[in-house]
Amino acid sequence: MSAPKRPGRRPEEPGTYGTMARDEESGLGTAWKTNDPPAAPPAKPKRAERASGRTKRPPPPSGTPRKRPWKIAMEFLYNNLWIVYVVYVVGSLSILHGLKDEPDFDNFLDAWYFVAITVTTVGYGDKSPKTDDGKIAVMIFIVTGVAVAGIFMSKVTDWILEAQERALHAMTARKEAEMSIDMAKIKANVGASVDESEIQAARERKKQEARRRKVSLSPRMRAVLMVVGVIFVGAVAMHMIEDITFLDGCYWSIVTSTTVGYGDITPKTEAGKAFASAYALITIGVMAWAIGQIVSGTVEGKAEQDSHVNNFKLTPQWLAEQGGDKGYVDKFDFARAMLIAVGKLEASDFDSVAARFKELDVNGDGSLDAKDLMGE
Repeated sequence: MSAPKRPGRRPEEPGTYGTMARDEESGLGTAWKTNDPPAAPPAKPKRAERASGRTKRPPPPSGTPRKRPWKIAMEFLYNNLWIVYVVYVVGSLSILHGLKDEPDFDNFLDAWYFVAITVTTVGYGDKSPKTDDGKIAVMIFIVTGVAVAGIFMSKVTDWILEAQERALHAMTARKEAEMSIDMAKIKANVGASVDESEIQAARERKKQEARRRKVSLSPRMRAVLMVVGVIFVGAVAMHMIEDITFLDGCYWSIVTSTTVGYGDITPKTEAGKAFASAYALITIGVMAWAIGQIVSGTVEGKAEQDSHVNNFKLTPQWLAEQGGDKGYVDKFDFARAMLIAVGKLEASDFDSVAARFKELDVNGDGSLDAKDLMGE
């Protein structure tokens, strides 16, 4: 007969470990106490976070550092220079027009004319500040304009570098189109299966590229035509508005568009000042674009002139020579030949790498094993 169970006993439950607390007077169990360590209390937010009612933002994931707000703002302004330009011009115009005892800036159109002629560095000299406050404002205006001009020139430099990169990419693309035809012919010579559509597509690409280059004007010619057109428009407009000769209009247009600004011929009428202000602001952008086009065309022509890729012809004989004394062309030889053919690398680059490989290949078997690498 089994012994009776003592009161207050509680069988252990699966996964639970602990003891039964007993009342000293009655001897009965009162509460089940676990031996598990107590759970850590939830972390309290910091005093500043409790006061603001907000919690701290989690850190960004590793590898993606968060940009500072001022860097984001600078990148935005650099990529949108027209915003900087407009804010600069409008702010300067508002300040100068609000100055007292400045007869040259009392009229809004005169103030706008002065800002346009100054910001474009034309500087005719027919308008200038007369008071100390006006001179201080103009000094700040000019110094700030130098900073804006520096940012603008940096952007122009980026445009020129991008134009150079585009020119090199275009040259490489043309050569690759020609090489695709040569490769198809080589495949046909060695008896490999050649898709006729592949050859036809390559030929079509080559024809389209040649047609485009023949029909379209060169960047330098487009720039010259644009500059001539701008000068002609300025000359005709000033001839009609200010009643000057066409020759004087051409003279004024060139002096203004190049920001020389002698000041011997300046607009006198309200309509002439309005036109000169708009013309000076527009023509500086046209001149910057023209310079970029001329540089782009020069870079492209120089790259095509200097590159040996332009005169390269892919032939079976040339490919066979890449194998050297082995009598065959392996993957390395073919990759080397193709990279040299499209102008990605020079033969001297590969020769330098091959010389380093030969130094490490102690036994001269054409491969690097552990003994070669460890110097054994």
